[in-house]
Amino acid sequence: MLLKRPMKFYKHYSIVLISLTFMLGCGSSIDTAKLSKTKQLVDSRKFEIQNEWVIPMGGGRINLIGNPNFIRFKNDSVNVFLPFFGERFAGGGYNGEGAITYNGLLKDLEISSDERDTIIINFSTDQDTEDLDFTITIYPEGKVNTRVNSSHRSFISYQGEIGELKKND
Repeated sequence: MLLKRPMKFYKHYSIVLISLTFMLGCGSSIDTAKLSKTKQLVDSRKFEIQNEWVIPMGGGRINLIGNPNFIRFKNDSVNVFLPFFGERFAGGGYNGEGAITYNGLLKDLEISSDERDTIIINFSTDQDTEDLDFTITIYPEGKVNTRVNSSHRSFISYQGEIGELKKND
């Protein structure tokens, strides 16, 4: 015996189905817009990365909100100021710079992307006698993961977002 369903049921069912289809369609267009903006920023080589979290090799995430930190790309140069929480193996001293800092030309710059539209930027710098290797992974929605390997310090990574370079920087 077939159950008779009222016409009202089918009406509500079709409204829910159409609404769900519409929401899924809009979600992908937002991702496309974010992807386009992210690619445009990287292609211009004028962008800034602000980090919200640092993850030292020893573990535990440290919130950086309220602490100055940035990686600023401007054409063929980069300006880096990243607070460091971790172990230092060599160099430094009581009056030395505790943060990871660099302001100068990019060395060994490589920019690539994968099949998921993730952009990977690799470059090297030095801070006095310390060699630093950066790997920056920029995801399509603008989230960023920065990994720093140092010749004098323990490994450290940062999590943040990409944005436009401010005019005064």
